[in-house]
Amino acid sequence: MYGQFSVIFALMLTGYFLRKANVTSDEMNRGLNKFIVNFSFPCFVFYKVTELDVSSGFLKEFLLAFALSSALFLAFGVYAYGYARLRRFTPEDACSAEPMMVFPNNAFMGFPIANIFFGSTGLMFMLANNIAMNLTLFSYGVFVLRRGGDKKFSPKSFAMCLLNPNILALAAGLLFYALKIPLPEPAGSYLSYIGGICTPMAMIFIGSTLVGTNIIEVVKDRLVLEPAVNKNIVLPVLAYFILAFLPLPVMIKKIVIFGNCFPSAAVASVLVETEGRNSALACKILVVSTAVSVASIPAFVKLINLLVV
Repeated sequence: MYGQFSVIFALMLTGYFLRKANVTSDEMNRGLNKFIVNFSFPCFVFYKVTELDVSSGFLKEFLLAFALSSALFLAFGVYAYGYARLRRFTPEDACSAEPMMVFPNNAFMGFPIANIFFGSTGLMFMLANNIAMNLTLFSYGVFVLRRGGDKKFSPKSFAMCLLNPNILALAAGLLFYALKIPLPEPAGSYLSYIGGICTPMAMIFIGSTLVGTNIIEVVKDRLVLEPAVNKNIVLPVLAYFILAFLPLPVMIKKIVIFGNCFPSAAVASVLVETEGRNSALACKILVVSTAVSVASIPAFVKLINLLVV
């Protein structure tokens, strides 16, 4: 396991040093991000779904993983609200910190890492976790960001999440799978190649985002450190104690718990900026949470495999 994580860590370091040496730029990173999220990951998802060999009860398990993930995200939203009030965050800071505390990077990091350590079935359940995250983020998350502001929550903003390329790719893949439509070999090879590069490119991108931020200075700010610690450590532990002892399929428990182990979602920080909230705070939480995840994710993979049975 640690050999595989050393490769992932090396890819992140590659991104860091390439950006540090100005081989890459912020503009290039933005383009890389769009390519991965809007094209490479959807190709990866579509290809994996069409190639999946699952039992007839898989759809039921997929929906169960989705329902459990949705319930956890909503429960953690209540936790984040209570934590922000207990720690006396200002209303403005609370609106920005709560989504960063709750919503994980379970696509950008979750898809490739789940595929590596839990296989294609684990990837499919991580997709269910990601769909639940997107639906919750664009409904409850938007509600939180508009709390106390001039803009009100609209069903239109919720409907926009259905246009997420990864969700559309999943729907298309399930359609091909259900209708048993075979992919012609050139198309299958193309999707395999494009999807295959998403893991190294995603890790390189994440490493490059760590450049330019003095982590030591940033973590002195409790408004940054506390949400990051909650996201990376407290909420995964809570997810374990909520789910580990329930009579559920083992792989579903592992993936739903693991889905909460990832750092703060980049899309959440983008949404904070879009809604006109404290985007600087959101970006700092994102950077610190991502840095902490370099150590926390390998530890949680090991613990989940040992403890969840």
